[in-house]
Amino acid sequence: MNGNSFLFNVLMVAQESAFCTGRNSFVFNQKCAVDLHLHLDGSISVKSARDLAEIEGILLPESDEELENLLSVGDDCRDLNEYLEKFALPVSLLQSEKSLEKCSYNICKELLEEGFIYAEIRFAPQLHLQKGLTQKQVVEAVLRGVKNSGFKANVILCAMRSGEDNSSENLETAALVKEFLNKGVCALDLAGAEGLFPNEKYSYLFKKAKEDGVPFTIHSGEASGAASVEKAVEFGARRIGHGVRSVESEKTLKLLRDKQIPIEICPTSNLNTNIFEDYSDIPLKKFIDYGIIVTVNSDNMSVSRTDARKEMQHLIESHNLSASEVKHLILNSVNASFLSEKEKKDLRKIVENSL
Repeated sequence: MNGNSFLFNVLMVAQESAFCTGRNSFVFNQKCAVDLHLHLDGSISVKSARDLAEIEGILLPESDEELENLLSVGDDCRDLNEYLEKFALPVSLLQSEKSLEKCSYNICKELLEEGFIYAEIRFAPQLHLQKGLTQKQVVEAVLRGVKNSGFKANVILCAMRSGEDNSSENLETAALVKEFLNKGVCALDLAGAEGLFPNEKYSYLFKKAKEDGVPFTIHSGEASGAASVEKAVEFGARRIGHGVRSVESEKTLKLLRDKQIPIEICPTSNLNTNIFEDYSDIPLKKFIDYGIIVTVNSDNMSVSRTDARKEMQHLIESHNLSASEVKHLILNSVNASFLSEKEKKDLRKIVENSL
């Protein structure tokens, strides 16, 4: 599908969107959704899991409800470390080129059907080598699935926090970002247990990325506090994954504002990991009033049983957002993306014509 055809088709879909604009009963029927923080292995639907299990030869529960429970956290999730345990099954389903390609294809098709116009899908290539694949083969398989879906998406490659020395694997991931940059890959990320393995441990990775001219985002200000965000900014992060605990420090807020570094908030995920108790506790208005660039994302569609549209609706209801405020948040995502300026201009046109 060429760029003009894609833009025309999305515009036709976008024009079907509608707002019910009663201030206190604002229903958001979004046909121009954007998600910048979406993990591949955390966003495998029940249907897709069954496709992948057939490829990998893995037996899954017959009950869809039981399978969904295996793929998602419950209300009793204690913290980020417990949340991350839900990735064991999805990762086991993604250990061949065929399953990786099918997974990325399925996710992109699901996003397209739900009215999304763009997503940046992230994953860690080093987690998919159990059956002998190389990181490069993993990346190429995921990129094939994205390309064949017809959906507009880019891929972010995640280096991983680990208790073991995985510096060689992380540097290999960073090298693949450089190799595939602007060829389906748009950035590097650092993911994993932030509270156990702080950003400082990975200074070698960010140094290499900067030397190679590779843009990166870092999971920070989620399990750890504002100081983690400051360190991410110091290392040169272009965006901050989560970043919600920046609110704990005026110094950090000022740093984000002055440098205009966007944060990728994921509300339901933050409730799952007990950073906040309720959507109303998320300091959205404080971030906006302070001049912070906020983007709204899903994190993990299956693990948190959500998507970026649902996340926006939660914020509309808990923070009494207006249509113009929602439009502003969506445009933030477009502007904060790792797209070219021309591509951003095309997406801004879609948003302007649909909201």
